Amino acid sequence: MRALVDSDVLIAVMDGGEAQSAASKDLLDAATKGAFTVLITPLIAANVMYALRRKWRTTRPRTWEQDINDVMVAMLSSVRMITVDERDFLASMASGFKDKEDGIQHFAALRHGKVDAIITCNMKDYRTSTLPVYEPHAFMGTLPG
Repeated sequence: MRALVDSDVLIAVMDGGEAQSAASKDLLDAATKGAFTVLITPLIAANVMYALRRKWRTTRPRTWEQDINDVMVAMLSSVRMITVDERDFLASMASGFKDKEDGIQHFAALRHGKVDAIITCNMKDYRTSTLPVYEPHAFMGTLPG
């Protein structure tokens, strides 16, 4: 199984202080053990870097830059990245997605064609998705074992 994992899930794991941090960590642990393949887009990676920068600049004043580099390199070594192009932006703009950035992720996943689900902590942003959408704990329930 291959799932596009939204930036909010990755941020929840890396920051640790989010409501769904524990479920998101369990999810990524399952992926590390081979239960499914994590897919992201360059936009998701950029969103994670931006969010961590905003959070860690004040909480990790001496080490935030290196900490972000370290977690991003680790993350990128354990995920597969799919592309985003102009078609995904245009499809999102023409769609019913209220959050156009999430629409871009959705249309990139559809165009890629080998994505079984989207995993997010923010289900409401994917109401118009034509792919199955799960919160981290719910997706764990779909995995064998």
